[in-house]
Amino acid sequence: MSIFKLPIVDRLNYWKKFRSKIGCLTFEKAAIETQRLWQPCPFSPYYLDVTSPQSWPDPWQLLEENHYCDLAKCLGIVYTLYLTVHGKDLPVEIRVYYDQSTKYTFHVAYFFDGKYVLNLAEDEIVNKEHISQRLKLTHRYTTADLKLEQY
Repeated sequence: MSIFKLPIVDRLNYWKKFRSKIGCLTFEKAAIETQRLWQPCPFSPYYLDVTSPQSWPDPWQLLEENHYCDLAKCLGIVYTLYLTVHGKDLPVEIRVYYDQSTKYTFHVAYFFDGKYVLNLAEDEIVNKEHISQRLKLTHRYTTADLKLEQY
């Protein structure tokens, strides 16, 4: 059963146990498991405003509200990995790219200066070399912008 179909208390407990479990893995394996966890989240278009990170929910609000546009899914991936033992000094960004030819926007979790890029390709972790040159960076949010240090 998907975590996203559980009642809120069970969803939060599952997420806590999941983070504890992936904390014992290498970062790469933890990233793979995290991407798998977030892959089936329910989609709600335009849930978060990309230009207003101060209005984004904290990790527990995100899971409580249980609505996920592509940006919210990316935020969930970041929160999940950040709130593990891997989170200490974890260089993370949320990057938003726009493809002028397809008019599609990509919201990605960008770790270790692009060594690990999540939420760009379904079921796959890529690195910055896989980001097409036709994609233009429109927004970039760092750990400080996301206020991750407070969690």
